[in-house]
Amino acid sequence: MSDTQLNTSAAVGLAQDSKSPKKKMVWLEMLRIFAVLLVIFNHTGDYGFHYWATLDGGYRYWLFMACAALTVMNIPIFYMISGALLMGKEESIQTVWRKRVLRYALVIVIFTFVQYLYLCFTSEDGFRETFSVWEWFVTMLSENIIVPYWFLYEYLGFLVMLPLYRRMLQNMKEEEFHYLFLLYIVFTGALPIIEYLITKWHTILNISFNIAYITGDLLVYPALGFYLIRKPKPTWKQLAVMWGLSLLCVVYTCLMTEYKLDYARQLSEARVGTFFKMLICIPAVTVFLTTRKLFDTSDGKGITMHAGVEKLFLSMGSCVFGVYLVEQIFRNLMYDFGMVMVDHLPNFVATLIYCVVVFLAAYLVVLVLKLIPGLKKLL
Repeated sequence: MSDTQLNTSAAVGLAQDSKSPKKKMVWLEMLRIFAVLLVIFNHTGDYGFHYWATLDGGYRYWLFMACAALTVMNIPIFYMISGALLMGKEESIQTVWRKRVLRYALVIVIFTFVQYLYLCFTSEDGFRETFSVWEWFVTMLSENIIVPYWFLYEYLGFLVMLPLYRRMLQNMKEEEFHYLFLLYIVFTGALPIIEYLITKWHTILNISFNIAYITGDLLVYPALGFYLIRKPKPTWKQLAVMWGLSLLCVVYTCLMTEYKLDYARQLSEARVGTFFKMLICIPAVTVFLTTRKLFDTSDGKGITMHAGVEKLFLSMGSCVFGVYLVEQIFRNLMYDFGMVMVDHLPNFVATLIYCVVVFLAAYLVVLVLKLIPGLKKLL
């Protein structure tokens, strides 16, 4: 496949179709579940994601910082899954808009309204004092009703660009994929770090030299998924090298984060997260390939699951998008449960249990919601 063009078909994206669950790849559904658990963990504050920042040094400080840095692979994994399943598909622009874009826009309308209603009902001023259809409408168009919903708007942009991305990626050669990935690593990972070390965040290159339109996450991570799923499964030796590189990326990320904190002398989410995403592509690809190596049985190899376990993963995977849409409500509803866990268990362990329970509760509710006519296709 070294110089041949890549032209194959794929099935569904993040907000996936409901057709033939038997055709779904279980290992991709496992990745979906893992990614949404990371999304939940990302919003656990000082009890989870920022727990490392509450510590006064020591090995636990570095260990939990590394864990926090790794959790930002959630969005890259979602995009890689979408690329693996969507980029090879042949659809007209009209079909993409009717089947994906408008459907996804409807999800935004419905669930921003649901979240707005929840915020109004739980407001200290009461529902009547806070509810305003106009405020909801303006906020829906111009802001995020809740923080995690930024991804809805970014993914909508991805779907709008999908026909163009498909045409580009389907006709790229092997060396052109390599060139794209190299540009991404250099311009979003290596160069920003070098700039910060030398100038403390003043850009070295002329700002008019900007290739962000080609090195953005919305193209590169789907391209990675599209590329990797059409390659043979990696060998264990190759995976060992990838895990070694991932470890180096995490170590360097933590060192740069600590360096910035020492320089800035101010702790905030924006500051501590500066370097978390810059080198996350290597660990994200490693997790993607490792999961495929272990659980993809299409070549007659890999771990074969019990039919019941496989069915459960497929069911949970099909509900991941719905879980993402409602997980903040369940995080709020189960806050007291989380505090009880914190009182009886170490913070980090308690937070992990809390995230799993939030996911399971949201999953059960989404299963029921998917029984409602019309909602099944949206969720």
